Amino acid sequence: MRADMSHVIVERPRRGGLNRRGRSLPFDHLPPQEGMRRAHYIAGNWKELDENLAPLRRYLERQIGRPWDKVYSEIAANLRTDNTVQQHVRDHLRNFVAVKPRRYVRSYGNPVSGLWHQPLYVDEKDGILKRTDRLPEEKARRRARHNPPRRPVDHVALAEDRELRRIAGFWYELRLAPIPDPVYRAVVERRQVPLKPFHRRSPTIEVEITVRRLVGPSCAMPRPASQSQSDPK
Repeated sequence: MRADMSHVIVERPRRGGLNRRGRSLPFDHLPPQEGMRRAHYIAGNWKELDENLAPLRRYLERQIGRPWDKVYSEIAANLRTDNTVQQHVRDHLRNFVAVKPRRYVRSYGNPVSGLWHQPLYVDEKDGILKRTDRLPEEKARRRARHNPPRRPVDHVALAEDRELRRIAGFWYELRLAPIPDPVYRAVVERRQVPLKPFHRRSPTIEVEITVRRLVGPSCAMPRPASQSQSDPK
């Protein structure tokens, strides 16, 4: 492992030189006092902090097939825990390596089991650093994602106005027709309403109200084609 891995991951190189660009300011327009870092900041000659984790990821991928104890010993020899920056780089190891891999099961909703999110893991049997995507479970998950299962057939067209449709496990023969336009008619009804709506012991009175009732033709209900739950031949 590189001895300067912490600087490669956390620090960027300097942007430019100390030469100022543009016209020099008159003496009267200069600030009365200026910090030591101000000139470097204006000239772009300062270091920026950033997290470029690609070198760490490439280093870990090159260690696949080696015992994790030896790999971690090399990392610990170059990254000390008493240095804040170096300890920060060591904390990023958990983003790439599952030292104690555990499968998870989501209990809420539909129960779904899966693997850890890290691309690498330490095999509990031999302690070797290995790739997660080489596991049979991960291969099966990728195949299922690229080849989703086909949805079961729930309707079969017989003609332009007839079809078979499965509803709650039973097959029905449906006749298709345009929905008629709704026809309403005003009807006067007599109802008993409380005299005081928010009083439980309020007396009731009889009133006449006008309501709209649907009087158009109704649609016929589908009749079952078969009482068995098997698919039609």
